[in-house]
Amino acid sequence: MKTREAIIISMCRTYRHDYGLEKSTGEFGPYPFPSGMTEEERGALHRQMAQIFDNCISPHMKFKP
Repeated sequence: MKTREAIIISMCRTYRHDYGLEKSTGEFGPYPFPSGMTEEERGALHRQMAQIFDNCISPHMKFKP
């Protein structure tokens, strides 16, 4: 059984393949790899997916005990 949080994280990973990758500064410039997300970007995407889940998906489903 999946929890609300697990479903939202799955939605984030479906929307952005690089959701779990850290985009940080390195020796070759501020963002050495084209993939990855900053902490702020991940937070914003998570909030958007949580809002979609809470408003559009959750009202039409029941979680099993």
